[in-house]
Amino acid sequence: MGRRQQLQGQKQGQPPSVILPLPKEVQQVADNGNRCDNIGLWLDRFLTVNPQNWEITQDAKYRQHLMQLTRQPTWQSRGREQLNALQKRYEAMLKWYEQRGFAVKRIQAQPVWRFVVGLGAAHVLETGITLHRIFGLPIIPGSALKGAARAYAQLVEGKSDDDPELVAVFGTTEQAGSVIFLDAIPLEVPKFQLDIMNPHYPNYYRAPEKNPPADWESPNPVFFLTVTETPYRFAIAARSEHGNSLLDLAEEWLKGALRGIGIGAKTSADYGYWAI
Repeated sequence: MGRRQQLQGQKQGQPPSVILPLPKEVQQVADNGNRCDNIGLWLDRFLTVNPQNWEITQDAKYRQHLMQLTRQPTWQSRGREQLNALQKRYEAMLKWYEQRGFAVKRIQAQPVWRFVVGLGAAHVLETGITLHRIFGLPIIPGSALKGAARAYAQLVEGKSDDDPELVAVFGTTEQAGSVIFLDAIPLEVPKFQLDIMNPHYPNYYRAPEKNPPADWESPNPVFFLTVTETPYRFAIAARSEHGNSLLDLAEEWLKGALRGIGIGAKTSADYGYWAI
């Protein structure tokens, strides 16, 4: 049901068919969500429910309003404002490192197809995506990049856990590594695409000891957000006194991970690969 139909129903004294499960004060400030362009809020908080039974609506499960929001012309302008603020903070942080003697490398890359980070995070809609806490834009945590770079060094370059270069770059449980992997942020207003996982044997997956994987079961589609066609800024930093050799090595491993083993979920389905 659209906003106009909801208002008409309210004018006729009828209760709305769907509501946002928020305090009345929040609903008023956000104009029942119409004043909000933050993707994170629409994904995590502004999930419409049926007021009779408080079940989440199909619209919320399918992310319909969220996808409509990102297709509107206003999303480009307001998304650009949020992105500019995020980029200014990011660049200020990199300059802060440089002013204190850290060597910094910046890398620009774009997904070859799609990517999603944080798909398995706990979420009421079963699937998630990692978004910036303030701006609601999709980011890639530095911890994920560090883990991917380490995996590349071990799986592709053949580095062992006690290799001096590996230890120097990534550190150990007792000692911090010399290289800092920062979160990656978008360089343009992100483009989202909706994708679907369609388990065909839901009862079997819930209780395999009781249910066979039978063809008479109905598929249980699960929708999730992905990011595509959006260039990103990656950055790593290291203290200059350690020399640039470790930073160069970390850059090589990170680029290798982006190109070769992928970042995030569903890399076996060609998600998460990047063109540097």
